[in-house]
Amino acid sequence: MRFEDLALRLQAVEAKLATLTGTTIDTVAPATIDQLDMRLTAVESQVNQMIAEKTQSHIEAIVAAPADAAPVTVEQVVALSPSAEVPAAADIVADVVAAHVAAESVDHPEVADIIAAAVAAVVTAQPEVVIDAVAITEAIIDAVADAPLPVSAGHVIANQNISAPGSERVWLYQGNMSAAQWEDTLLITSGYTWFAPEADVTSGIVTSGDSHDGIYHISVADASGTAVVPASGKVYTFYPPAVAPVPAPEVVQQVVDAIVEIIAAATGVEQVAAEVVQQVEQAIATSADPELDAIEARLNAVEIKVDGLLGK
Repeated sequence: MRFEDLALRLQAVEAKLATLTGTTIDTVAPATIDQLDMRLTAVESQVNQMIAEKTQSHIEAIVAAPADAAPVTVEQVVALSPSAEVPAAADIVADVVAAHVAAESVDHPEVADIIAAAVAAVVTAQPEVVIDAVAITEAIIDAVADAPLPVSAGHVIANQNISAPGSERVWLYQGNMSAAQWEDTLLITSGYTWFAPEADVTSGIVTSGDSHDGIYHISVADASGTAVVPASGKVYTFYPPAVAPVPAPEVVQQVVDAIVEIIAAATGVEQVAAEVVQQVEQAIATSADPELDAIEARLNAVEIKVDGLLGK
């Protein structure tokens, strides 16, 4: 009788998950303990994945929102944490999350991603890690190291189209650059990304590039694939698919300051030790896995293209 009761309860949970995810379920009840165990393991894995995704979504929303305007509450995030039922650990998680609910939104996507990763390291850590100052500091730094700022340089080329404001393309003149620069310019085409910090739209993708009589014309779009009219006289930097722009020093410092504040909140100190700050700086500047970074950069580029094809 007990086996049958557990099997019915499992089927009820499976049905609820199917409703949440829009998937189908096995309507045949488990007939053995092994089958019961196997299907429960699958349910546990799916639930943990859903919680992880919801937690990350909540944290990203908090980091992106203006001060005290987050669409989720501190309590909602803490409830998803493994520390929720351990008061000492839950208080630490709440302090870290609350600090970012009260903070201003983050303008730079790279900064926001790293801050979200650091906050998530605290929220998702086991309670025994959260209450151990050394362990939680290490967890935060490890999370930051897995999401380093880009450090590669690209082709620095100025938009020479000063005489024709409103042109729909970036014009680059062969006569204004060295032979090596011109060779680099001729490589710029679909799949490249661009960065122009002084323009109204500061970054996006290249949709096409072609050369006519010593002039290279480049069509640019924002990240969604919507065409962008380039800003006349501004500097545009173009990057191959596996390369990203170097962040400005003040952006790097913003990341360091934000991560140090998270460590301070998580460990209950007013001032983080200098050696810990140095570890944070190294984690931000050093890629944990260059090969995976290159794969991720290529995946980012192809995701943008697919979204463009889908009309997103």
